[in-house]
Amino acid sequence: MDAPGGGMADEPIISIENLEKKYPGNGESVFALRGIDLQIGRGEIFGIIGKSGAGKSTLVRCINLLERPTAGRVIFEGRDLCRLSGAALREARRSMGMIFQQFNLLMQRTALENVRFPLELAGVSRAEGRRRAEELLDMVGLGRRMGSYPSQLSGGQKQRVAIARALATRPRVLLCDEATSALDPATTDSILALIKDINAQLGITAVVITHEMRVIDQICSHVAIISKGVIVEQGPVEEVFFHPRTEAARRLVLPEALQNLPLDKCDNLYRLIFNGRSSFEPVISNLVLHCGCPVNIMYADTRDLGGTAVGQMVLQLPDAEASRKRIMDWAAAHHIALEKLEDAPHD
Repeated sequence: MDAPGGGMADEPIISIENLEKKYPGNGESVFALRGIDLQIGRGEIFGIIGKSGAGKSTLVRCINLLERPTAGRVIFEGRDLCRLSGAALREARRSMGMIFQQFNLLMQRTALENVRFPLELAGVSRAEGRRRAEELLDMVGLGRRMGSYPSQLSGGQKQRVAIARALATRPRVLLCDEATSALDPATTDSILALIKDINAQLGITAVVITHEMRVIDQICSHVAIISKGVIVEQGPVEEVFFHPRTEAARRLVLPEALQNLPLDKCDNLYRLIFNGRSSFEPVISNLVLHCGCPVNIMYADTRDLGGTAVGQMVLQLPDAEASRKRIMDWAAAHHIALEKLEDAPHD
């Protein structure tokens, strides 16, 4: 399989500069996006997260100019896509594969024919298109289902066909617009693992659009949070996940159950972040045994990803200041992220 090529490893593959998208309204324009500035590094998995209606799907469609921005620039590999049209724009789009929430497969075509379809449009010979499609279906784990129609496939299998189709033209960027929203949690994990594997094998840059923080912390290195058409926070996933600065970020990072904890009635609540520790390490038991202090687990949302624990807990620490200090010192010495839950930050 040929890896996508070109470019300095440290230069952004996509730069978005002061991007704006507005639509006509009753008497005045309605902004869907305003002042968007992003840089997406070559070969990384970059997440864009926001609630429904925040503008994230509009943003991803502006990246490949399925929606043409009202103002601003989208620089892809040094070229401003907003200045391209016709054949030049079609060529650039072939370098950006896209997968969707609802798969968008052709129901009258088999898995093999679906993957071959963009190659037909690009003028690739039937024999070469078939060879490429077979190679890609093997890669996504569907080598034995090439002759199946979409109606004969599960949701996860349909999305694997869609991923193979998106890779057919050897893109350098894979745009994933809510690609796992229609899938159950186990299937979601398998699709995310596939995207991560494709990124590692082929060096393809992935842009992941989602409303779920668990998708972001599972595979992304950097994340931008969009709210009401504006990027309100961005940075490395660990930084944003551990220390959300804005209310919009907090609402996405902290589940509703955690947000609703009675901070005014419960003292000494601390958030413990699982950021890559072994799932087999008994963190809480070790903390209690080494510090000789009981803790109360008020909230827990953790899961195992290939032997690594990810997620978070909220612990109520003892009232005694000396006991709390002992716990905090032990956590710091063992590189455990433990921070006090304060009142919500504000935008």
